[in-house]
Amino acid sequence: MKVTLVAQVALLLAALTLPVAASAQQNAAGAPASGQAVSARVEQRLGRMHDALGITPAQEALWGQYAQMTRANATDMSRAFAQRRGALASMNAADNLQNMAAVATQHAQNMQRLAASFGQLYAAMPPNQKKTADEVVRTPGERPKQ
Repeated sequence: MKVTLVAQVALLLAALTLPVAASAQQNAAGAPASGQAVSARVEQRLGRMHDALGITPAQEALWGQYAQMTRANATDMSRAFAQRRGALASMNAADNLQNMAAVATQHAQNMQRLAASFGQLYAAMPPNQKKTADEVVRTPGERPKQ
């Protein structure tokens, strides 16, 4: 069976990123994070990002679209990981990899929509704000260098 380069890359990315993403869905005790905990982290991140970017009143509508997409993606991926955890014990190795690839594809599609939404907001920013956005997005969860 011939496996395309794209399929190989997708499987490699899935293998590398899903364990990291899955661990982000767990709390410090190793138990799966609740939907409320994930939602709280998303809201904290959005709040920090909103403040760091200095979103103006004129940009609020575009920010709102981006924030809503971020929330929807978090909910979608939390649901996907919960379904995966629930089915993992009954999966064989082939099913496990196929499921991992499906979750990675779902994540990639979500990121494409998120990138498009952020792109609209970014286009509405003046150069100094774009510079800040470049730092904020480059170092998620960290404050941009002043």
